[in-house]
Amino acid sequence: MKARIILFIILLSITTAAWAQETPAGILFVGANDGSSEIYLWQPDGEKGVISSLTSTTAKEGNACWWSHKGLVLASREMSPDHYGLIAMNERHETVWQLEDPLGSLGWPVPSPWDDRILCVRGMSDGSVQAGMVVFPDGGFEPFEFEGLSGGQLAWLSPDRVLLSRVTAAGFTINQRNISSGAEEVIVSGGQNWQCHVNQTSGRIFFVRRAGQISSIFELFKDAQDRWQYENVSNARTYDWQPGVSRDGDTLIYRSLRNGRFCTILRDIASGAEKLIDLGEFAQVYFPVILERADVERLLAGASQ
Repeated sequence: MKARIILFIILLSITTAAWAQETPAGILFVGANDGSSEIYLWQPDGEKGVISSLTSTTAKEGNACWWSHKGLVLASREMSPDHYGLIAMNERHETVWQLEDPLGSLGWPVPSPWDDRILCVRGMSDGSVQAGMVVFPDGGFEPFEFEGLSGGQLAWLSPDRVLLSRVTAAGFTINQRNISSGAEEVIVSGGQNWQCHVNQTSGRIFFVRRAGQISSIFELFKDAQDRWQYENVSNARTYDWQPGVSRDGDTLIYRSLRNGRFCTILRDIASGAEKLIDLGEFAQVYFPVILERADVERLLAGASQ
């Protein structure tokens, strides 16, 4: 029996070590220094990897993501002081689309994997935030109204259903909204719940929950009785946030406060094995996104044209 236990531990260690050696083909992220921010691509190369700048503008940029079936990078960009719009860059790193809104700043774009819609938010001058949608490339921002509550940081569940956070007197809830009917239901409440991310391949859903001084990444799922449940995945002692998942649904990426500074962590969802990725010496790194090799090659090939 003791020999079997030892053998199991050895095999588990080998499996974990093998996963730890795997790294993504690329990571898209926004890096900020000295009041400026740009969009970058990280690639594995030795211990630290190599970082390439995809933008070089005087405008601040944020919330970058990759729209795979259109081959576009979506992001927010400062169009005038403290006023942001949405932009799209092609594989040659050219800005091919931008959208401003006269009523507020646009941000947090989440493209549809099925069609031309983009979920996003609009920050208003009174401090409120409206969750809504844009139809690319010609549509304007259309808010998802709901009981006058601020909302934010959306994710696609299906072509007709989304998740979003809502600001209530008791804290941030996570709501499920039917786009056609406008009906919403609260599925997570208590504490501060936000930053939903849905992996379209596996259907797995993650979000950030902060209660007191603890912020962890949770998985949201339905039980055998079709009731929404959630489970702590990262078990943070201080602060984990900004979750994303690889396209195959196997790897979680997020920002984590470790030893007094934020780091980028890769976590194998099945085994829990973790790997720290050095994304360079930036004052801040925002929402790292795992890219497939084909997408990385597409961005690199476009840059050389």
